Amino acid sequence: MDMFPESAPQETEDRLIREAMAEAAEGAPPLPDLVPIALAMGRRRRTRARATIGGAMVGVVALGVFGATLPSWGAGAGTGDDTAQVGAPSPAPSTSHVTPSPVPSRPTPGFPTPFPSYTGPARTPVHVEPTPGESSMADLSVAERGRQEKFQQQAAAVLDELLPAAFGTVRPVDLAVSRYQGGSKGHAFPVVFSVRPTGGPSGSPQKPCPYDPEEKEKYQCDEVALLDGIVARAVTTTGSSKGGKDLVGVSVSFAFKDSTVVLSADGDASAMVSAPVTADQLLHVARDDRFLRLVRYAQAFPMEPRQESVHGG
Repeated sequence: MDMFPESAPQETEDRLIREAMAEAAEGAPPLPDLVPIALAMGRRRRTRARATIGGAMVGVVALGVFGATLPSWGAGAGTGDDTAQVGAPSPAPSTSHVTPSPVPSRPTPGFPTPFPSYTGPARTPVHVEPTPGESSMADLSVAERGRQEKFQQQAAAVLDELLPAAFGTVRPVDLAVSRYQGGSKGHAFPVVFSVRPTGGPSGSPQKPCPYDPEEKEKYQCDEVALLDGIVARAVTTTGSSKGGKDLVGVSVSFAFKDSTVVLSADGDASAMVSAPVTADQLLHVARDDRFLRLVRYAQAFPMEPRQESVHGG
């Protein structure tokens, strides 16, 4: 049997529901007043929210102060104040200090332009006393003498590498920047390496080889294409004869811009031993880039006085 038939009026249903609820709640304690509790909980939540916001603001301010102090820690590195470094992170290694290349990047002192300095053992110069009235490198200023001595050391090293081994060790001579000497088995072989301004126009040709039939036996001159249109004169000369021996020397000369380049080697006159090098071997030296670098420097920054005459035959 249904308690609430569909045919019962609406007001009868409402009355019966109220009566049932009253009977169920009979004897139960009264319900507490929820309004004061809700108000108290609302006040506590509002207080906690304000406290949270206040703490967040304090944290932001503290972080700002802390961040402001970080640069001072980094700046204190290397100042010697160890107390300022407590708790500070180690500074990042600097990348500005890089080990330099062993290859020198600066011009060699005493040279107006970058020039490869001689890094091998110093070659003790051969001392030659000047004749009366003759000047020497000792008469130069300190700076100019130093420049020429550096050039001589480099030139001696290059000649030592390019000349035949029988020529021995090549050393500079302190009389003039163009003078050198080879030595082997007790013999001394004079060498001249000269780059002298001539005052002529750029690329001015040399005088042609003389063709005197009477001189062919003791004087042989050949015109040889060197490089870049440069024509060199290769000369083999037979000098004095003694005890059935002839003293033979060789030379190569050519015009380079406004200068005349001479490379010559003579024999040991005291022992009557000819220079252990041929004209073809001197031409090989003259074509080498290491030798030409020396020529270019000496032409651009002359070290010898200007002279109109041409050496080398």
